[in-house]
Amino acid sequence: MLNTYRMSPEVLIYIQNIKKFFMENEANRVYFAVDRNEDVFFEYVTELSEKNFKEFGEPALSIEQFESLRKKMRGTDEENKHSIGMFISLGDLGYVSLN
Repeated sequence: MLNTYRMSPEVLIYIQNIKKFFMENEANRVYFAVDRNEDVFFEYVTELSEKNFKEFGEPALSIEQFESLRKKMRGTDEENKHSIGMFISLGDLGYVSLN
């Protein structure tokens, strides 16, 4: 469970907005494997958000941070299982090429 007592208001608001976004968007919940362990996912998001806020004054995560988090949540074996050559599976969204 997240410790909201030590969180800055900016980070808390950001985390609440991220939670709302994932609750309303099933495709992104699947893509980021949020359902596997929601508490762990949001703990990672909170840690990164707090780090960003302390370093840059902005709690928002970058695209690279979200992708790193997605890989951590899905695991490397899961990633390799769903990629075919130059194409990467996005689950129900289909395949995408890196070209």
